[in-house]
Amino acid sequence: MISEKDIIDVVCDVLAEDKIMPLSESSAYKSGFYTQEKWIKSYSSLKSKKKFIAESDVRIAVKTGAGTLKIPKDAIIGPLALEIIQEKGIKLIRE
Repeated sequence: MISEKDIIDVVCDVLAEDKIMPLSESSAYKSGFYTQEKWIKSYSSLKSKKKFIAESDVRIAVKTGAGTLKIPKDAIIGPLALEIIQEKGIKLIRE
C-alpha cells in the first residue's frame, strides 16, 4: 500500500527534476497565480503621495500618552484609527 510519505517523495522528486515545467518557463510567479506579469498590479484608488493613518499609528500615540495627533492635511484616516481617536478623545491637528 502506498503511504502519504511515498506520494510526497514522488512529487518532490518530479518537481526537483523539473519534468513538469522549469520555473524559468512557468508564468506562475510569487503571487501564486498564472499571470503575464510578475506581480499583480494594485487597483487601489489611493495615491501614493497621501499619508495613511492606520490603527497601529494611533495605538502607538496612545501608548506614549499623546493627547493630540498632528497629521498632514491630505492624510487618510483608517476606520479603526478613527474609532480609537474618537474613543480616546484625541484631538487631530491637520497641517
